[in-house]
Amino acid sequence: MLHTRREVVPFNQIQGITSTNVCAYSNGDDHFFSLERHYYHGIFLGFKWECIEFARRWLLMSKSCIFSNIPHAADIWNQLRTLERVTDGKQISLTLHLNGSFEKPKRDSLLIYPRSSALPFGHIAVICDVIPGYIRVAEQNYEYYNWSDNYSRQIPLLYKNNCYYIEDEHEVSGWMTIEDDENLEPLDETKLDLVLKQYQQTNPIGTFERCIIPNKNTHLTFSWLNENDKAEKLFMDLYGSDLIRTDTNTLPYYKANQDLLLNIGGVSNELHDMFLNATNYVLQRDELLKKFCIPEIFWSKIRQSWLNEKNLTMTGRFDLAFNGQEIKVFEYNADSAAALFETSIIQEKWAQKLNFERTFMSGFQIHHILVKNWKKLSSIKRVHILIDEDQEELLTAYYMQNVLKEANIDSKICIMTNDLYWKDSKIIDNEGCNVELVWKLWMWETIFTNYIQCEKEGNLTRQINNEHPYLCQIFLNDQIKVIEPLWKVIPSNKAILPILWLLYPNHPNLLRSEYVLTNDLKQMPFVKKPIVGRCGQNVTLYDVNGDSVIDETKGNFVDRNCIYQELFSLTNFDGYYPIIGSWIVHGLFAGFGIREDKKLITDADSPVTACCIVWK
Repeated sequence: MLHTRREVVPFNQIQGITSTNVCAYSNGDDHFFSLERHYYHGIFLGFKWECIEFARRWLLMSKSCIFSNIPHAADIWNQLRTLERVTDGKQISLTLHLNGSFEKPKRDSLLIYPRSSALPFGHIAVICDVIPGYIRVAEQNYEYYNWSDNYSRQIPLLYKNNCYYIEDEHEVSGWMTIEDDENLEPLDETKLDLVLKQYQQTNPIGTFERCIIPNKNTHLTFSWLNENDKAEKLFMDLYGSDLIRTDTNTLPYYKANQDLLLNIGGVSNELHDMFLNATNYVLQRDELLKKFCIPEIFWSKIRQSWLNEKNLTMTGRFDLAFNGQEIKVFEYNADSAAALFETSIIQEKWAQKLNFERTFMSGFQIHHILVKNWKKLSSIKRVHILIDEDQEELLTAYYMQNVLKEANIDSKICIMTNDLYWKDSKIIDNEGCNVELVWKLWMWETIFTNYIQCEKEGNLTRQINNEHPYLCQIFLNDQIKVIEPLWKVIPSNKAILPILWLLYPNHPNLLRSEYVLTNDLKQMPFVKKPIVGRCGQNVTLYDVNGDSVIDETKGNFVDRNCIYQELFSLTNFDGYYPIIGSWIVHGLFAGFGIREDKKLITDADSPVTACCIVWK
């Protein structure tokens, strides 16, 4: 007999639809917490896509009812006794039936599971049908496969000793029936004005503050990093083993509450989708693609990459600003992994040593999510990590090698192309292993320049055994997959920012951006920045009308085309200006880090500063 492997439904996609037309969405896996609230017509339902969110949404859509915010499903059994109808506030009683009740389970009841090792927060499902010998349930965040019908699974129902038992693989607390259930009406979405305002909430923006631990000792040098780990050892070599920074004699860190974390997560996910939509929009229009100043010879390959490699992506980072009221995006470093190690590992170890108040650190999920997503590529024999001769890149490469090892994937770090060779029209490393998948820290623009140079010198087709390949022969090779893929050259180019403003004018998280300095932009302070650049180089901040320069940086991108963007004022904390680096891993928000500086323009030398989350 042939057995087909069941495919996991990716996060945010529909697994199934109930008979009452309520969708169940996949959470992707047991360990992922989306850090994104879900509101329906202004009514808070829970976090995407937890089991409680589905139960509350099902009750709202099917019965016009809601229940109070109970964080964990297991606690519903002891804490919840009534529902509330959102149109008139009427209390609807719930009746508890222990598993083993004299009463038979009823359709449209809530099935509750207690905490266990497999279900650490319990679980809630909706009984959507009762048939001889079974109940059928609808749910979220239990399994992650497509439903075969209008329910997620069928569970045995036994009748013994005059009692009814739901015999699931996990212990069941029991079920809760809804009073006068038959007379409760679905939510009439044509009459949403009848929903009481008390059930519609505004999303609180959150709080953010800079904290300082006084340095009472001359030196705070501890064995807080592992010298046997290459990444941590290199970090110590580069920055020292002192817990304090060279620019201050205190121990600064930032503190955010859960509301800000959740808002950064929600904004980042929405922005990622917007940048992808803008990328698609650009790739369909030659006149817009020209504004990115990418040689036309690469356009076809970029479009091919967009069609075939949309999911072959690992990381990207938004530069966000928060002024206490609004979150704005400066740009999307969609092809960058800079500060990934510091955000996911270093700040956590720093916090553990200093042991200040926190629920967790702002990058607490990043490492796990990276490992999980690399495991999806475990069929690859070896990942080749290609970097330039740069210590910061080597630091990130060592960290990614640790991630790959944890994902049970072999890897090799290759500086420049020194360890790579041609052999019989294929590229191999110095151990004879074929190069099939590359994780890179090179800029795609550098690859383009290398290609054009090779073309001038007649070396594009040069494939001599035992010679090193050129960079472009590796990265533009149809036989080699590259992470981050070629299409990322579009969202990472700041020429996309005016496209975003065109597609989403006045969006609350965007800043006005234009290809030319318009009269509208002149009425406010503005920024001039190159469409291709790194580390804040060649950026100029202007006052109203461009009459005076507020701040500027030099760099290697002075000859690039520029865009103009509305200037957003950063909050000054003790003389420092923080920028939020919000990480997207495989298309979803995973956490964030902070860089701060006394300068208005953050650059590669701006210190990465720890940020903790206090969840109350």
